[in-house]
Amino acid sequence: MIEVDLNTVTCPLSWAELFGRSTPVDVEIGAGKGRFLLQLALDHPERSFLGVERAHKYHAMLCHRAGRRGVTNVRMLRTTAEDLLFRLLAPASVANLYVLFPDPWPKKRHHKRRLITPEVVDAMRRALEPGGRLFVKTDHPEYAGVIEDVLGRASGWAVCDPAAAFSGLPLTGFEVKYIQEGRPIRAFVLEKSTDVGTADQLPRPGRLIHTHEPLEESTP
Repeated sequence: MIEVDLNTVTCPLSWAELFGRSTPVDVEIGAGKGRFLLQLALDHPERSFLGVERAHKYHAMLCHRAGRRGVTNVRMLRTTAEDLLFRLLAPASVANLYVLFPDPWPKKRHHKRRLITPEVVDAMRRALEPGGRLFVKTDHPEYAGVIEDVLGRASGWAVCDPAAAFSGLPLTGFEVKYIQEGRPIRAFVLEKSTDVGTADQLPRPGRLIHTHEPLEESTP
């Protein structure tokens, strides 16, 4: 069963209960129509994947697409990111966490709704296994600056080279569109570390922000 009923599962979530096997589990917050998540799951049958989507339309669409394509290593939750991070995920239970093109809420009065805050980033770190990675992308320049500031001040992280970390990963539907339009994409990747320093104080193996070049041809 792809769709997870929160009324019938253990809290915090048990991967053995959800997937019926013991594998690394990656989580995507805001899975949308599922282009990234489903392709990643198909590319890595040895791993398990949890998608979280609040919008009923996209949640239902992703569940349908996963079933139609015969993807068996994906489970879907319809809930908020905050519910997932502060209530549902057990500490040190997630291998990788993907937050790709979160809503930038561009109007100033809506900035309080933005996902990337110090409190949320701390919750993400708690959920990740030691050495687990947080992957973030945005096309919104102002929000990219906010994300860089929040991640740069967070403690217990090592900064990774985003170009290398994202290499070989699928594109989201939004990303295909944005690259075709020539929009710059900012990418951030942090790895959970036992170091107590902030990301700004830790060695930087690569740039915190990476910009993709526009695609020459359309991506199918």
